[in-house]
Amino acid sequence: MRSTLLVGALVCCSLPVLALDSNNKCNVELNGNMQLEDNVLTVVLDNNTDMTIDQDKILYVDGIALTLDTKQQGWVDNYYDGINQAVPQAASIATDAVALASIAMHEVFTELLGSDSTELADLSENLRNLDQQIQYNFYADNGDIRLDSSSFENGTFFGKQWESQFEKAIKNLATESMGHLMVAIGTQLIFSGEDMHEFEKKMDRFGEQMELKVKYQATALEKKAGVFCATLAQVDFAETQLKRIKHLADLDVIQVQDQPDRM
Repeated sequence: MRSTLLVGALVCCSLPVLALDSNNKCNVELNGNMQLEDNVLTVVLDNNTDMTIDQDKILYVDGIALTLDTKQQGWVDNYYDGINQAVPQAASIATDAVALASIAMHEVFTELLGSDSTELADLSENLRNLDQQIQYNFYADNGDIRLDSSSFENGTFFGKQWESQFEKAIKNLATESMGHLMVAIGTQLIFSGEDMHEFEKKMDRFGEQMELKVKYQATALEKKAGVFCATLAQVDFAETQLKRIKHLADLDVIQVQDQPDRM
């Protein structure tokens, strides 16, 4: 019985780590300040130079538009397009991870506590708030994508604060529902006529069914993380090319180690 509950807890709590810290798949770090707002990409370089790319993909350095040749313009296009691809990919991964973890937690605690549990209602509210914060970080009110690297802690693309909030919600659920769990388990044992061994086998079967249910979604989430990593690797490559342009030698916001092959 204890091993069943432990496995369930590990599965549920590992889900946000998979997605909210999925950058460990390719070791992504953000250095410096990058903002994407109203289709305008702004980067502050280490030497305090401002690089701006507007929606027409015109490159500005400290407010002055640069005249570029065809090759250089291609670098600008790749960089701008790559960031615009990466932001919704990041949002999708984060929201899918919260949804997947929510499904797993609800499966476990609904089975033990029932669907009308107040603890489950509190968890649902906390996860909805978390999802809203993620959406706010990546989407403006009008639906346009946006990005502000200053909101990401420790140079990670996915804010550690989201993982922390998720873990806090799970801990609160476990603490507040422990008494109800014991009562629910005892009630099932008494009124079902099952002994502890039979009840443990029942919970093992339930755990296996839940694992199968979320396995496909978890695999899809891992594939999304791989695509996201490849996108950032392309952006990192484009950034390296942009550094050849005068005044942009200090450009090094996105760093991807162990890069996958560029598509």
